[in-house]
Amino acid sequence: MGSLSKEAMIRQILVITDGYSNIGEDPIMCAAEAHRRGIVVNVIGVVDKGEMGDQGRDEAMSIADSGGGMCRIVHPVDLSATAQMMTHQTMQMTLQQVVNQELQSVMGKTTEELPPTERSRVMQVVDKLEEEVGLHLVVAIDTSASMKDKIPTVREAVRDLALSLQVRLGTSRVAVVSFPGHGEQPTKLIQDFSDQVDMKELETSLQARGGTPTGPAIRHAISLIKNVRNGPSQDEHDGPRRDYA
Repeated sequence: MGSLSKEAMIRQILVITDGYSNIGEDPIMCAAEAHRRGIVVNVIGVVDKGEMGDQGRDEAMSIADSGGGMCRIVHPVDLSATAQMMTHQTMQMTLQQVVNQELQSVMGKTTEELPPTERSRVMQVVDKLEEEVGLHLVVAIDTSASMKDKIPTVREAVRDLALSLQVRLGTSRVAVVSFPGHGEQPTKLIQDFSDQVDMKELETSLQARGGTPTGPAIRHAISLIKNVRNGPSQDEHDGPRRDYA
């Protein structure tokens, strides 16, 4: 367990949207592919004066279910706290799964089957790992026309999330994608993986327009994570590393 924190990399996609996908491939299938690749997909549905509608709400929940993540439907005022909560909770869920797998292989038991004292020690290990493992997170932001009034709040939530991750001991790197992109492009890369969020770029690049290509956005996020695994931005001299979802 001691070396796990240095070797593990948790990979997540956070989709922030206010409605039903109406352009491009099925986002639920894309989320399932992400999960198969070891990437957790979380979804925050943002409602303001109206509602997402049953179709949008059902899709958001199905995306998270297929992506092995969480879904929350919130008002803009709760967006920042929810993004931070979901990111940290799903990291902990991932690590709990890894620890359970190791316990099962070594002791033939899961955490829940241990005596209370031993279970408490295991949870302390999980908490420590949650602070120390690396994180690659892609935030996919819906910039369709209906998001216009919500974009300033989304921008601040992404900034707050990045700041909350900076206080961790482990390396956290965040990339940002918007959907739709310019012209006929379904998505746009706002920033590639970095340990900080470029607020100036978020200020100028998040412009509300068009429809909601959620599937292509998830696909773009998968591609970013896939490429960073083999790219020079990896700490190649740190030795072998395992990826966990």
